[in-house]
Parts: sequence; structure tokens; C-alpha cells
Amino acid sequence: MGAVFLVRRCGTYKMLTCAQCGQEAEDTGKFCRNCGARLHAPAEEATTWHLQPNTEGTLNRPSTAPVRPATTGQPNQATGPAYVPPSDYYQPLQQYPPVPPPAPSPRQASIALGDWLYGGWRLYSANWAVMSVGAVLGTFISLCSAGLLAGPILMGMYRMAFKAMKQETPEMSDLFNWEGKFLPAVLAFIIFVVLWYAVSALGSGHEVFWLLSFVVHPLLHIAFSLTLPMISEGRSDLAGAINSVGRLIFSKDAVMWWVVGLAFIILSYSGLVACGLGVFITFPWIICAAAVAYASIFGFDDPGRTMQ
Repeated sequence: MGAVFLVRRCGTYKMLTCAQCGQEAEDTGKFCRNCGARLHAPAEEATTWHLQPNTEGTLNRPSTAPVRPATTGQPNQATGPAYVPPSDYYQPLQQYPPVPPPAPSPRQASIALGDWLYGGWRLYSANWAVMSVGAVLGTFISLCSAGLLAGPILMGMYRMAFKAMKQETPEMSDLFNWEGKFLPAVLAFIIFVVLWYAVSALGSGHEVFWLLSFVVHPLLHIAFSLTLPMISEGRSDLAGAINSVGRLIFSKDAVMWWVVGLAFIILSYSGLVACGLGVFITFPWIICAAAVAYASIFGFDDPGRTMQ
């Protein structure tokens, strides 16, 4: 504007002299209080340029190449060991030895000797051929093995009787189908034979001991007749089977069990009267009767079974 400004510092402010009227004014003011003239020259306004976008460069720009995936390969140096959690982070499950199944408890069933003998005869008469041939073959094998295979063979006879009770057809191969129970059957036969002969030797010395053997032998016979089926069914191990059957036999019904054992012994060996061949009828018959007695006392896994 061609105005001349005089600047003079006064205290903390700069004093200006108005070029129009000569009146002094502070630097912070914009106009003179005397004449109203502008104290500062107006700053030049910046020129604003409006540019148009360049579309030609975008159209002529070459397309970019596709991005290539990074190449993978073996690392230049070996990696460190894998992370292993602390020992208390994970506790593996403890392995326990298999526990043998508990021996089955006897049912609240009454001793029915007549029903057991009748049911056993029905089972035998329906399968008399295979049962009698199995008894002959089993006796021959037991004699040839010096009694070592007598226990497993008897267990096979019980298996044949159980199949007949389940409305299945027993086969000769069932006589040798021991399913890993060979050793328990052998040990059970040896245990009862040793007890039998021990009581017999004790009874040969005096009349009183003979009476004792007469009392004990039927109980041992029925106990053995119920122990082998329990082992055959896999319901318990040898010790559990003997314990369960022993508690059943030597109880308040011991007298009735003694009668059952005596009847089984007499009927089993009654066939020896007919030239010895009748034993191959009476023996499998009593095997079937013992199987019926076991099923009525302990039961077995056949919920659909019905006895007519």
C-alpha cells in the first residue's frame, strides 16, 4: 500500500507509528485507533491451482506381473528341539491289571432234584447220539492222557448241554472248544480228585472215617459238577468258582445237596450194570441234569430260553 511503518520497542510490546496520522499504536493492533488506517500490510494470498487428473498415463500403464509365491526349501540352519511340556502338564492314565469277573451269586432257587433229572433227560434224549458219542470219545481220550484231559473234556460236555438248552445243535467240536479255559479245567479236576482220594484213604482206616468219606464224597461230586460249568461259562476264575460253589453247598442246605450228589453218583454209574455200556447213556444224562441244576441256581446268558 506504500505506507511506511515505524517500529519502536516499548517495554514488552513493539510500538508502531501510524503512517496516516502519526499516532502511535501497539503491535498487536490491526487498525489505528485515531484514524482507522490499517497498521499492517495485507499478506499476499496464495494462488490455488486446480489440476485435472492424468488419464492417459493410467490407460497406457503396462499391467503388472502376478505375484509369485515364495519358494520353500530347507532352512539354512537346523531348527531347535520340539517343545516338550513340563512333566506335571499331562499325567498319563494309570494302567491297572485286569480284574477277574466276580463269581455269580446263587439265585433264591429251591433244590428240585426231580426237575433237574427230568430236564436233563429231555436234553439228552433230544441229542442222544452226539452226547453218547462224545461220552465214548471223551472217556477214551481221558484214559489215553492218564486223566490229564478229563477236566477239559468234561467242560466240553457241559458246553454241549448248554447249547442244547439254548435251542442250538451241539456238535462234536464243542468237546474241544475250551476257549482259553484249558488250564483252569485241568486244575479243577486235579483238585477234586486229590480231595476225593484223600477222603477215601482216610476212610479206609476206621469205620468212623469211612462214614466221614461217605458223607463228603457226594458233596465233592456235586461241587465239582457245578464248578466246571461256571468255569466253562467264563463267569469266574478257578478260585472264585470253587469259593462260590463251596459257600452254596456247605450251607444250611448241605443235607439236601448231599442227597443230590448221592443221586448223581448212583445214576451215573448205574449204567455199569448193563455190561458197562449203559454208562455212556447215564453219564451224559447226569451231565445234562447238572447243567440244568447250574442254570436254575446261577443262570446263564440266554434271556430267550424257555423250558417246556
